[in-house]
Amino acid sequence: MRRLSPLAWIIAFKAFKAITLAALGSVLLVTRRDDPVDLLMRAALAIHLPLSSRLFDRALQFAVNLSVGKQVALGITAFGYAVLMGSEGFALYLRKPWARWFTIGATSSLLPIQLYEIVREIHPVRVLVLLANVAIVLYLLERKELFESGSAER
Repeated sequence: MRRLSPLAWIIAFKAFKAITLAALGSVLLVTRRDDPVDLLMRAALAIHLPLSSRLFDRALQFAVNLSVGKQVALGITAFGYAVLMGSEGFALYLRKPWARWFTIGATSSLLPIQLYEIVREIHPVRVLVLLANVAIVLYLLERKELFESGSAER
């Protein structure tokens, strides 16, 4: 059995984020005229999320304050980030020399926001995403040979 390289995992992580953000953007834009609270209630019931959970309460507070304009803006922003993540992953897959620096810059630029969110309210998923992004930046800083012509590792 062949082991995947760290670069393959980074590419997969970028692809996962791009697909997730594109799906989120689609949902936000397609449902922009629907009642967000009603949609949230139906989704929570469909996935058996307890209506008394803290997660549901936070989502409900968000949905109550969601206007059509905000929903469209969030949907477009999600698509923008999906394009960014997809471009990073595809360029890394092709081993474009600029892809390494593009990914380091884009990923590093989000680290202060992620740190702020963790300080504001610590959550295991936030910490894991921060650690993954720091690992990606450090790996790409160390492995410049992967992006030089004739690189053998795929």
